[in-house]
Amino acid sequence: MKNARKPLVLRGARQVGKTSAVKLFAEQNFKDFIYINMERGEDREIFSKVSSISDFEKTVELVLKKKIVAGDTLLFIDEIQNAPNLIELLRFFYEERSDWHVVAAGSLLEVMLEKLGLTMPVGRIEYVYMHPLTFFEFLEVTGEEALVDFLRKLKLDEMIPESVHLRAMKLFYDYTLIGGMPEAVAMFANKNSQEEINSLYSSLLTAYTEDIYKYASSADVKYVQYVIERAPYFAGERVIYEKFGTSQYRSREMSRAFDVLEKAMIVNRVAATNSIELPIMTQGKRAKKILFLDSGFVNYKNNIQTEFLGLHDLSSLYRGRIAEQIVGQNLLAMNIHSEQSLSYWAKDRQDGSAEVDFCFAAKGKIVGVEVKSGHSARLKSLFSFSENIKNNKSIRIYDGPVNQEQIVYAGKKYNILSLPFYLVNRVVDFC
Repeated sequence: MKNARKPLVLRGARQVGKTSAVKLFAEQNFKDFIYINMERGEDREIFSKVSSISDFEKTVELVLKKKIVAGDTLLFIDEIQNAPNLIELLRFFYEERSDWHVVAAGSLLEVMLEKLGLTMPVGRIEYVYMHPLTFFEFLEVTGEEALVDFLRKLKLDEMIPESVHLRAMKLFYDYTLIGGMPEAVAMFANKNSQEEINSLYSSLLTAYTEDIYKYASSADVKYVQYVIERAPYFAGERVIYEKFGTSQYRSREMSRAFDVLEKAMIVNRVAATNSIELPIMTQGKRAKKILFLDSGFVNYKNNIQTEFLGLHDLSSLYRGRIAEQIVGQNLLAMNIHSEQSLSYWAKDRQDGSAEVDFCFAAKGKIVGVEVKSGHSARLKSLFSFSENIKNNKSIRIYDGPVNQEQIVYAGKKYNILSLPFYLVNRVVDFC
């Protein structure tokens, strides 16, 4: 552990497990844990007027009857967006008590900062971004430790037994159906019914909707509410703001609503790029693809759970968009220390119609990821990506085995790495 440390700020949507993760970390690494939740009226009343580190320490000691001991105590300020005074105090934790271990979390942090006209103390805090569980985390929660250990250590030239492949694909289908929200995964692990899991997703969407008044100004509330309701139907699709989802709302209104929900990490917009070298530059005027927070919401809203029964090709379900959603949300979770910059690669219209599902930078390369099953001849867009970008890594995610191959198409050779869905969390390792 560091001797001089910055407060750690957890970013993530509601119910992705921020509080549980901090409490578990405290149990495993500290003698004492001080939990302050600024959504609780009692804690707000106690700390809302605190304006200095010395006042904070005295309040903890005299009111909470706790003592902050450097190295032994983890101090956790939850839902800090409800306490502007504590947001401003974060810089002083670093400047005056960098020997303390301080964690803060906020589901609506960036939205509330903008609403209140505040900024985070640049250079004096560190961020960690939390997302729904990745597939490997899903395996750990559901008791598949041996399988996930095997997949984490797998080398590209190592054979995967057919029985293991089939088992891993079956579990990935389960994961895609259930999603990665921690409570939903726990319910699945405990053999709860699909109806009970659906009820959970319904409750979570209701909670997000009820939060709208915290997300937005009163003038924007109906637009944000509309996007929460409609966005899951369009996961994995390019959208235009004007009259989004058959509404009569204008582009400006919908764009602002998407801005709010992206800051709350409930939706993510994947912008287009035509870059052929680093850095990747996005094209602001081309339509963006959207990913919702988690596939569980998408399945619940589209009522497609029964279609998973007997499923053998994830790319065929819901016109392949659920495959893009689940791959996209796992790619977004790759880097916990910064917001993952995810794009899709598309040629300029005058140069053709090639489009690769996802594009990002890794290990000094531009990585293109196409989510597509079937014959290699269907990978024309990935071939175009490979041909146009010299320093590239071209990857197909599908339901087949690991395959490093040189494909000849139209008289040209293309090096393509094909990975099964269940290795999506290893994409960067194999670049």
